Amino acid sequence: MKGAGVGPLRRLAAYVVDWYLATMVCGAPLLLVNAMRTGQQTLDTSLPPDGAGWLWGIAAIALGVLYYWLIPLVWNGRTPGKRLLRLQIVRADNGAAPSAGQLLLRQVAGLLVLEGAVTFPSQLLRELLARAVGEGVANAVRIGMVVITLVSVMLGVYTPRKRMLHDRISGTCEVFLSEKTASPNQKSNGKA
Repeated sequence: MKGAGVGPLRRLAAYVVDWYLATMVCGAPLLLVNAMRTGQQTLDTSLPPDGAGWLWGIAAIALGVLYYWLIPLVWNGRTPGKRLLRLQIVRADNGAAPSAGQLLLRQVAGLLVLEGAVTFPSQLLRELLARAVGEGVANAVRIGMVVITLVSVMLGVYTPRKRMLHDRISGTCEVFLSEKTASPNQKSNGKA
């Protein structure tokens, strides 16, 4: 698929919407368990101590995976932020809908793990890593994620097709759907 990619400001705006919503989805169980554990109604999304932290941390990360992977799978390459800003994830080679495996690679391996410097599920993953192997390793991973995220952002801003690292490893790109252009799923069922 040829052509220039989506501009960085539109993509950033979609990301901010998705970051906020995914943080709410992932943080909800932690807010609930911490309120029940402490008896205080504070905005506490930290992992509970001991084994409960592992259980609730994994549950919250799973919700993040569902948000970033399942929603685009069901919504034809779109998250709520992408829908709002008329963006869509497509295969880079032919513009078709990405496969479940491509979305898993893009969203989970790329966005949450490699470029996980700023996503809430990635923060929880680093907190669990710190519990397992120590704070020093978790800090090294955090620094690595920041560096990879910065490289990815540079790719998304300065390359002609604006494909970030998670797009490159999964064979996808983002496209803008103008009002005249509808996604393949929208064309087939008549919805806008």
